[in-house]
Amino acid sequence: MREDEVELAQRALNGERAAWEVLISRYHHRVVVSLLARGVRADRAQEIAQETWVRLIHQQQKGLLPELRLPNLALTQAAFLAADEGRRARRESVAGSVEELPEAHQPVDPSVSAERRLLSEEQLARAQTALKQCSTSAQRVFQLACDGQELPHAEVAARVGLSVQRVRQILCEVRKKLRSALEEEAP
Repeated sequence: MREDEVELAQRALNGERAAWEVLISRYHHRVVVSLLARGVRADRAQEIAQETWVRLIHQQQKGLLPELRLPNLALTQAAFLAADEGRRARRESVAGSVEELPEAHQPVDPSVSAERRLLSEEQLARAQTALKQCSTSAQRVFQLACDGQELPHAEVAARVGLSVQRVRQILCEVRKKLRSALEEEAP
């Protein structure tokens, strides 16, 4: 961590709001991109990233954060929230208790600016394009492991007839490709 990062983190741990704002502005995009790379829809990635920061600030206020190592802590928290949401959705769908509206019929949150929605849609389109450039088997592995189903690597390997090591390798390659596509500047 750079010296200014250490100082900022310490100020944030001491409850300084301005330090939190700088850290959030510095790392928010990276948290969103990591969620998109996990297959989370763009609008949900933004919401989960916001929830990540809220939880970290609440943990700091309760004195539960002995140190603040960013972006790793935020990335881990966001991954946990996304995985937890995925597990909850699977339980609900198995129970048949919740029927989701198709994505096109989701209500639009008026508090989200049109510019932000456009950026999210653009990022999603770039991610989808990058995923389509992957082989069919890589797309299938990604779908099973990351895109809503989030099956364990061993189960994905059994379903697609590959070794667990190869499944992990494919996921690493696909995520790298998605991150590259999402981090590119818009034309």
